[in-house]
Amino acid sequence: MPQDYSSTKTDSDIEQNQQQEGSSSSSPKKTKGNVPSFLEPALTWASQAIGTSKGEYAPLINRGKGTLELPRQTKRKIIVTVTAIVSAIVIFGGIVVWTIANSSESEHKVPRRKLTDPEKVIIQVPSADLLREYLQTYTSESHLAGSDGDKRQAEWTRDKFIEFGIENTMIETYYPLLNTPIDRQLAIVSGPEEFQYKASLTEDVVEEDETSYNPNTVPTFHGYSKNGTALGPVVYANYGRVEDFQYLANQGIQLNGTIALMRYGGAFRGLKIRAAEQFGCIGALIYSDPIDDGPIGKENHDNPAKAYPEGPWRSPSSVQRGSVQYASMLTGDPLTPGWAATENATRLQRDESTGLPQIPSLPLSYRDALPLLRATENHGVRNDQDWAGGSEEVSYFSGPSEGDVYLANIVDDHIGPIWNVVGRIEGDEEPDHAIIIGNHRDAWVYGAVDPSSGSAALLELVRTLGVLLKQGWKPRRTLMIISFDAEEYGMVGSTEWVEDHRDWLSEHASVYLNVDMGVAGPNFMANACPSLRRVLYEVTHKVSDPRSKNNETIYDTWKQLSNEETPVVGQLGSGSDFVSFISHVGITSVDFAFTGDYGVYHSNYDSFHWMEKFGDPTFEYHSALVKIWGLLTLRFTDDPILPLYPGDYSKEIQEYAKKLPISDITLGGPYKEFFKSLKKLAKTTRRFERRRDRLVEELNEEFNNGTSTDEDLPSVLYKRMKVTNERLTHFERGFIDPEGLKDRSWFKHILYAPHMWTGYHSQVFPALSEALESGDSEKIQYAVDETASRIRAASKYLKEDYDEDDD
Repeated sequence: MPQDYSSTKTDSDIEQNQQQEGSSSSSPKKTKGNVPSFLEPALTWASQAIGTSKGEYAPLINRGKGTLELPRQTKRKIIVTVTAIVSAIVIFGGIVVWTIANSSESEHKVPRRKLTDPEKVIIQVPSADLLREYLQTYTSESHLAGSDGDKRQAEWTRDKFIEFGIENTMIETYYPLLNTPIDRQLAIVSGPEEFQYKASLTEDVVEEDETSYNPNTVPTFHGYSKNGTALGPVVYANYGRVEDFQYLANQGIQLNGTIALMRYGGAFRGLKIRAAEQFGCIGALIYSDPIDDGPIGKENHDNPAKAYPEGPWRSPSSVQRGSVQYASMLTGDPLTPGWAATENATRLQRDESTGLPQIPSLPLSYRDALPLLRATENHGVRNDQDWAGGSEEVSYFSGPSEGDVYLANIVDDHIGPIWNVVGRIEGDEEPDHAIIIGNHRDAWVYGAVDPSSGSAALLELVRTLGVLLKQGWKPRRTLMIISFDAEEYGMVGSTEWVEDHRDWLSEHASVYLNVDMGVAGPNFMANACPSLRRVLYEVTHKVSDPRSKNNETIYDTWKQLSNEETPVVGQLGSGSDFVSFISHVGITSVDFAFTGDYGVYHSNYDSFHWMEKFGDPTFEYHSALVKIWGLLTLRFTDDPILPLYPGDYSKEIQEYAKKLPISDITLGGPYKEFFKSLKKLAKTTRRFERRRDRLVEELNEEFNNGTSTDEDLPSVLYKRMKVTNERLTHFERGFIDPEGLKDRSWFKHILYAPHMWTGYHSQVFPALSEALESGDSEKIQYAVDETASRIRAASKYLKEDYDEDDD
């Protein structure tokens, strides 16, 4: 390994900078005895005044008698001593008050560290022009999962990986359930003649956007929708949430035998259909209301408050396609839950799957939904709370409509191939620890934002890593680079890959870094496990914001957008390829992107033209995304100690617990074991972090003194480094319940799961929260015991195996 690219030597510089400018936890610099350096003079003076082995009250030897005697005290000495004690208390108290008052600020200080030589390459190499070329290629044809276009793009991506220097690249094929549309119809077929109509179910051609010229290249339909027809009156059910249907039922609205009309937003589309199904509906329609991602109410945004192509917002004919799998029940191929969908795999029958709808559905444009809303006008009830959409043409009554609606959704359910592109760079020092980065490649149509902006960024990151490889760089740990397929149907490609390699991943995978909709605008966001938060802050501090005129970094503008002391890092729920990594295996994960005024999601208009006109005209945010992704990748592949901080995780869990409707006041109560496990985790992580800090200091000293490889380290130090990285790798696994969550056993993480009825959002302490909501004491006790057990298991993974005994 050339000296310039020695990861261990550059990391010593990192830790020296952290010690000089604030540790990664932003606590004051420590000295002997864990005393902050700024307190040392005061404590030294106070100890000399009030008594130490060198102070006024130290025993003196009476040499004549050979005995120890207390010194004689004069009146003057007593006065001086008392004065000194009082002064010391006042000064010390002032320092403590000052420390407490400023502690929040110091906690949020982001450590400064110099870029290593490989990191400088990550900053310098990415090209906006090349990113534009890659995006143009990915958006040049539709590439629905399993289609010919999808396969062509998989092969092109594989070839580019190899061309850029990732020679160990292959395509791994799986065979999940897929569906494609054959016939779709929607019409009001009875009732007053003025309301009868037939929906077009087609998006308009936009003259300036040439990829819109074939509006049926991928017809508007729902992935995994039920094949069939329905006939009945339509009922408007707002966002289709459980509370929306419950409101209608409480108002006496007949739901059995109706077709639910719901607007996008508030919950994952598949869970809207699940709610409709449970309330007796026989069909489901989901439309895009102009107040949600259309132009209404968008006057204060960066772009014009106009529909595409005059603005970035959804136009009247635009349709949001998407999967209707029950995202909170399972992820991946619905016919092989828990095992890989290989060509000859055992499969469930469709009706046996717990993750698929049992009523037919269609997605609609606002233009096609408007006649249905008119048909319910002045029928049923109208809720003033969060019920009306943005149209001034209707009043959003519930119905049921006077006439019947005919819905036909004829689809071809079939087992078909999908293609994951998998590249691998073997680690040099720790090949058994793997860092995985990924993005999905398939799209509902052209997918400029979702996902091709991320796919272009992944390809440019691969090219940049290839430049490093040519310069002699070798990653410390193994790096896996994956272009997943069939994410749009329900994270299928990633889930089947994880299920296929589950044992290997459980043993070796340290972290997963996900990008999906990479760039839709200039606003950075991230959702991550709490242990990743610090490194996110550090990395975004190193990348300039392209729009800033004041040399602001992505961290600075992210913080401004969050309007908090530190940028907000959200929780992982569902909706992208991180799900199987975190929820099924327990691999620490992060998902990040640049968001913006994005009103063409899953439509024909999520196109290259839209991106050039509104999303990222200069492609500078694509470049910034590559830099952030690349810096994160190098921190995890190259830092001698993985930049994960379990102490931050413990603190976050403590905050989650405070929001639960339970208390630890009664130590003998049903929640005793839960609160004991939290205290155990807090204690264990504090001890682990102390030992980790000492280890980093010792490693830095070794590397600064000329050590260049792990083989040159003292054996005890090498063992401590190895064990520490094993603990950090496996810490998240402790939160995995092998039996899984009740009634949705594919999800196994006891801290995070997709919310049962919203899907995208995270439900914290899912088993415990659901048990508390049920009010069943037996379920509550079981959930308490299981949750506490897994928190203790996570603590156990951090138990040290060092040769030293000191604390």
